Amino acid sequence: MEDKNSELLFEYLRSILYDSQVKELDIKKLDESFVKLGKGLLYLQRLIQEMKEYSADLSKGNLSVIPPSKDNPLCENLKNMHSNLNHLTWQAKQVAKGDYSQTVSFLGEFSEAFNMMTGQLKEREQALKNEVLREKNHAQMVENYNNLLQTLIWHSKGDVLIISVDNPRILYASNNNITSEKKQELFNIFINKTHEFNFPERKMLSDNSYIWEVEDSERNFYRITTNNITWQQESAYANIIFDITEEKLAKSELEYKAYFDRLTKIGNRYYFYARVNDLLRLHESLIFCYCDLDHLKYINDNYGHNEGDKYLCSFVNTINDIIREDDMFARIGGDEFCIILRNCSKQDAYNKLEKAQKEFVSNNNEVYSKNFSFGIVSLPENHGIVNIDTVIHEADNSMYEQKKLHKQLDKQKSEWYYVCNLGRWSYKVCRIWILNIINSVNKIVLTKGTLQRVGTGGNRYGSL
Repeated sequence: MEDKNSELLFEYLRSILYDSQVKELDIKKLDESFVKLGKGLLYLQRLIQEMKEYSADLSKGNLSVIPPSKDNPLCENLKNMHSNLNHLTWQAKQVAKGDYSQTVSFLGEFSEAFNMMTGQLKEREQALKNEVLREKNHAQMVENYNNLLQTLIWHSKGDVLIISVDNPRILYASNNNITSEKKQELFNIFINKTHEFNFPERKMLSDNSYIWEVEDSERNFYRITTNNITWQQESAYANIIFDITEEKLAKSELEYKAYFDRLTKIGNRYYFYARVNDLLRLHESLIFCYCDLDHLKYINDNYGHNEGDKYLCSFVNTINDIIREDDMFARIGGDEFCIILRNCSKQDAYNKLEKAQKEFVSNNNEVYSKNFSFGIVSLPENHGIVNIDTVIHEADNSMYEQKKLHKQLDKQKSEWYYVCNLGRWSYKVCRIWILNIINSVNKIVLTKGTLQRVGTGGNRYGSL
């Protein structure tokens, strides 16, 4: 009998390992002592089948395939290779766009070949650019003065400030819009910024022409186009100046409206997704804290939206007190918020949020309960490519576990409050009822501290 069971199991194992179409194993044919082993082989068959299908997809270059479940240890190396191939594909696309800074370090000899290729492509592109610039240089120098003249005419509403290169001083200044004092200030700013004309905010229009922006001491903004010229046989910078203060303020206001929540004054969903990508590129350790306010709908429905707004702002103020300047805090939904803590341990994050919870709950002068639920997901330092929506979903699931607990506690509180209040209500009703009966019928029965109404046949209102 044991030989029969062993033979069945061995044949099934051989089929798992070698057959493209695995034979079925009938557990019912096994003796009870071999059933557990049979179930183990069935589990092994599933794992191996997943591994075969997964590896087949990868061998065909299907990188969009969904990886097997986490409980399959046989696929861990394949998952790592899948992740590396996805990253390599992304890097190849970046190289195709002209980003030759991409390097590979996780694929052995292939990494050396890839890095050598990107280096050679970068050198060839730079050589071509240099050749094009050399060919254009002579023509650019010839047309420089004509271009400057055309620019001055085109920008006639602006001011012109010509500054000497070798002996910095103002050689010429127009008198269109900017006062003499302001031109002197702009001159000082220009001199401070033009050491070899290498300041970061400039934009090169050509070899001899730049456009840049500057802010003065009164928070006025100017856009300046600078050209290299010869002025009365002296090397000089010709600056065409425009006041763009109103343009800047309008742009700033639009950006604020687009990226910040009107009520709470913190970043909104668009701000969150724009900023989080910047943080991910730093490859720092990050803590994602997903928060959801409890009872907001109840407060809106029963106390009005103004009270709901106060509730939201109270929560935001509480969180702002515990986070740092370089952390991020955004409202991504009606009662949903996300906090990103930089270079913070998961335990410290829990401690911060628990402290905020206690402060939020205890600092309550309202008739309604205040609380919020949170879930935390951590990203280690030097993390790879991250799907933000996946991280938020994971944090949301973690938050939901806490919210379920809060709902259970709220239900218990509500039931106890109801019982307590029912007792107080019953006492008042009974007292009024007693007085009415005394005055009208004068038939009251008091038995052992229990109030009964005549003719009811029982304890209607409970013990006094």
